[in-house]
Amino acid sequence: MSYSTKDIAKILGVTDRTVRRYLKSFISFDNKGIEVSEKMLEILIKEYNSGQETDNSGQLNEIPVDYDIVEGFSTEEYQEFQKRLIEYPVLKQELEYHKKSAESHQRQMEKILSIMQERNLLEASNNPNFLKK
Repeated sequence: MSYSTKDIAKILGVTDRTVRRYLKSFISFDNKGIEVSEKMLEILIKEYNSGQETDNSGQLNEIPVDYDIVEGFSTEEYQEFQKRLIEYPVLKQELEYHKKSAESHQRQMEKILSIMQERNLLEASNNPNFLKK
């Protein structure tokens, strides 16, 4: 929908001339073409990007606010991150294996300790000097 300067003036409750003056602060016409202010450029960029998911470099224009933490990655860091995500299931399996292996070693060490204590008691009971004390 388009609005004339008179329509805008009615909406804002100002004169037509005020609207024209305000628009001239955003846009100027000369023999070379059209020049826009920095503020107008920001408005144009925002409007242009509002309907697009990515810009020319492939980066997202707007970050969803569904997340508590947003982290930026360089291309190299992101590739490393992807590689780690792919490796994760294998590393998780290896970790479970080593955990079970460590538990098994712990049980074996407890058995060895128990056997050594029994052996020491047996040797001590066979020692005649042990009974004299």
